[in-house]
Amino acid sequence: MSKKISDPAPAPSLDLTPIMNMVLCLIPLMLLSVVFMTICVIDVTMPQRSAGAASSDGEPPKRLQLFISKQGFTIVEGMTTLSAVGNCASDGPTICLKNEKAELDVDKHDWRALYNELFRIKQKGEWSDHKQIDIVADPSVNYGVLVKAMDISRYQLVPRADFENASKGKEMKSDDELNDSLAVLHEETIDGEQKKVPLDMFPLVVLGLPTMN
Repeated sequence: MSKKISDPAPAPSLDLTPIMNMVLCLIPLMLLSVVFMTICVIDVTMPQRSAGAASSDGEPPKRLQLFISKQGFTIVEGMTTLSAVGNCASDGPTICLKNEKAELDVDKHDWRALYNELFRIKQKGEWSDHKQIDIVADPSVNYGVLVKAMDISRYQLVPRADFENASKGKEMKSDDELNDSLAVLHEETIDGEQKKVPLDMFPLVVLGLPTMN
């Protein structure tokens, strides 16, 4: 006698509604947490016809100037053009190119030497409270070189290993040390509150008119 085999019971359907609700809630949160663009602002003043008002005793205004060319950097401290450093030619810029054969213009310049020279100037008593640097770039200079020069001159830096205990910046011994450096933080009163902010070097940039002799 044959037995009749009954049809198997249908598999229960999956209810995806809870999962879909969770995904719909997560999508806006994920979109809000994604950084599509970071905007950085550099405090820059455009050129003025006047170099600045003279002091009451008739002395010219104190200026720190950085001239950028295809040959390197020339630094003018007050009214004195600094002599060439390192292996640079005596009749050339203060800081000559590090790698003339580099593919990118920004990689040709010696940024460590520039930072160290500006840092030495900052340590002098007459420049310790000075915050402004006038930057003049040759028209042929790449825009990225100009922006990097602004960044290098803004804050006092220390190697990452010295960051926790640093009270002021220090000179950099190598390019790797500069590339991995951090800005020194110090406490400053802002709007009545104590906040930790980067320690200035020459943060106010003026794309100024040269007074170089």
